[in-house]
Amino acid sequence: MSNIKEMTLLYVEDDEELREQFVRVLKPRFKQVYEATDGAQALEKYEQYYPDIMLVDINLPKIDGLEVIERVRKNDKDTPIVVLSAYSDQEKLLKAIKLGLSDYLVKPVPHKKLFALLEEMALKYEDKREESGLIPLQNDYFWKKEEKILSHNDEIITLTKREIILLDFLVEQLNKIVTYEVIEKLIWEDKDDVDHYSSLSHLLKRLRKKLPEELIENIYAEGYRIHAL
Repeated sequence: MSNIKEMTLLYVEDDEELREQFVRVLKPRFKQVYEATDGAQALEKYEQYYPDIMLVDINLPKIDGLEVIERVRKNDKDTPIVVLSAYSDQEKLLKAIKLGLSDYLVKPVPHKKLFALLEEMALKYEDKREESGLIPLQNDYFWKKEEKILSHNDEIITLTKREIILLDFLVEQLNKIVTYEVIEKLIWEDKDDVDHYSSLSHLLKRLRKKLPEELIENIYAEGYRIHAL
């Protein structure tokens, strides 16, 4: 069984009644369910939260579901994307499959069938991560957890010892807020003579220059976190 309760889902559906119905039954099964009502909002939510799984209606206002998938796949080849389609959408469905679609379901979709498919997608995604040893971040950046190596487009990015310690810990705590106090103890241990706040600010500033913009999120008065793809 996958650890689906620790995963996030982006559900994109313009039919309000149908969306609300599915969100009610999906929320207890996932750590977080994000909603989008059109293609433009779907891309905004994707960039904001980087969900673990996407469930996308193929016919959407503003930006079509096909274009949503195409834009996501430009920099993200791994996030499972499940498409919901009507029988009349077969031509669009074939195009979606070529864009790296993980699977599809034809409406109306029984709850049990949807849950089984999402569980399967979650399990495959986790297995793929474990087999590769690579953790996808954003924009083709990857963290190799065993060797503690950051790469982008197959090029290794040089990190300092403290940058490695901080990035590795944040990646280990994907989607979780790591407090300032925990980071201070992790990096500086018991060195009381260090201006921790100033030193941490400089460390984060240097590390962020080597990473995708806004990958490391600052949660005001709480700490930092990295969103998983």
